[in-house]
Amino acid sequence: MAVTIHDVAREAEVSLSTVSRVFNNKGNISNETKEKVIAVAAKLGYRPRSYKKQENTAKKDIGIIFSKRLSSLILDPFYGQVMAGVEEMLIPHNYKLFFKTISGKAKDDSVVINELIKDEKIAGLILTGYDIEREIILKIKKSNIPLVLTDNELWDENIDCVVNDNVAGARKIVKHLIDLGHQQIAFCGGPLSHNSLNERYQGYKQALKEAGLVKNETWVSFCEPSFNIEDGYDAAMNIFANTSQAPTAVFAANDPIALGVMKAIKELGYRIPEEISVAGFDDIQLAEHTVPSLTTVRIFKNEMGVLAGKRLHELIEGINPKPIKIVMSVDPILRDSTAPCKQAF
Repeated sequence: MAVTIHDVAREAEVSLSTVSRVFNNKGNISNETKEKVIAVAAKLGYRPRSYKKQENTAKKDIGIIFSKRLSSLILDPFYGQVMAGVEEMLIPHNYKLFFKTISGKAKDDSVVINELIKDEKIAGLILTGYDIEREIILKIKKSNIPLVLTDNELWDENIDCVVNDNVAGARKIVKHLIDLGHQQIAFCGGPLSHNSLNERYQGYKQALKEAGLVKNETWVSFCEPSFNIEDGYDAAMNIFANTSQAPTAVFAANDPIALGVMKAIKELGYRIPEEISVAGFDDIQLAEHTVPSLTTVRIFKNEMGVLAGKRLHELIEGINPKPIKIVMSVDPILRDSTAPCKQAF
């Protein structure tokens, strides 16, 4: 197992920031402390990456890593805006960004990650998406390359991340449906292995519980293998095919799923929102242009990228090296796809 900056700090009985300042030659550190930290590092076999040596070079590479499943979505408004935020933050600091896809399979991805770890031009990495194997993320962490996760987290491993308050957002939007008089509320979600989508499912259940409503298992359907419009359509059709009592509202874990749900509901002859209300999550650009326009939860995607880029820059510069989990607030956006409940089917 590779020795990390945490190991050096613990053995030398100093803070993470002190170790960082010693190896980045930054700040006022006593000679005694410097010698102690360097001696402990040598004893443990710690090899810091010399980022400061790159300051006078023209290129400082930042890798944006996607899984192949998400690589097709780079141009999607969600991931596109997140990456725009990363660029907005890092380009002024003369970093050069590049994009890399990995397969989501640990054996194949190890080869790619090992190459990145050996590349001395890489100043830091941002990983986005849920289906990147845990051991791959930990391999990067152990290499001491500054790392930030977006739309994913391994907080139990103290890895910096920028995530949304998905539970609160889902709870708020489902409460909106309940306030409109809906009690028969279905859920169409994505794979629960996706941390964000799992949290939105938890928010859905919390809202029902707080309102004293019982979750009907026949009104819950998960998209497979992904979470796009087609899978949302299939998930909705599965609900209506397997229940004797149709829901009066559907909460979808993201907007593409919601669009598929709306397509299915219309094909089945129901009117939106007169007979069935639909709400999504993410507020993608298309949401306000659907017919009817989609009630959803707004995620501040550009800001998410800015914060991820800012945090990565801080880690590279040795500023506040203690891991940080940034949780971004989200806002319900009420549009025309939801309305007061008029009847139960």
